[in-house]
Amino acid sequence: MLPWFGMESSPLLAFFLVVGVWIVSDWSIALRHQGSDEETQDRGSKYAIGAAVVGGILAAVLSSQLVPALQVPAPSVAFWLGLGTILLGVLVRQSAVRTLGDGFALEVTVEADDKVVEAGPYRWVRHPSYTGALLSLVGVGISLGNWLSIAVTVLAGLAGYGYRIRVEERALRKTLDEDYLEYAERTPYRLVPGLW
Repeated sequence: MLPWFGMESSPLLAFFLVVGVWIVSDWSIALRHQGSDEETQDRGSKYAIGAAVVGGILAAVLSSQLVPALQVPAPSVAFWLGLGTILLGVLVRQSAVRTLGDGFALEVTVEADDKVVEAGPYRWVRHPSYTGALLSLVGVGISLGNWLSIAVTVLAGLAGYGYRIRVEERALRKTLDEDYLEYAERTPYRLVPGLW
């Protein structure tokens, strides 16, 4: 069930504060890493991510209202767990962006003199920034306390970020060649350790 229907003001305030932290965090990333003069290999993946996030959230909210029979057994627990998941995602994403420093870009841009980064969260997965973003998106679905909302955010996130990862991997393999191929062998997981 949507948190603001029939919910006390404290959880509602908590929801908007946490989502606000997520939005401000992503805006700060966008402001620090605005476009450059480098040639992009993005293939529209930036827009695919935007559509997946906005569409996923809207579909999750609608799902929670249109299919209340799929409410999770403990919605208040799911609500707080969802908020924690959003914040965990923010921390993971900020850590990944900080680790890349000036190498982070909002669009896929890979130059021949770029170096493969294996420090920080890049030890465990090749795209931890997207792991964090996906965690935050799925956290919204969890906080809505509806199985369909959770599934919708997972699927929307995997569609948007999955496309971005394919585009980025292609550019990294083409441009960084052996360095990236060796890193991919040492770090086999793209998004979730042990899964994918």
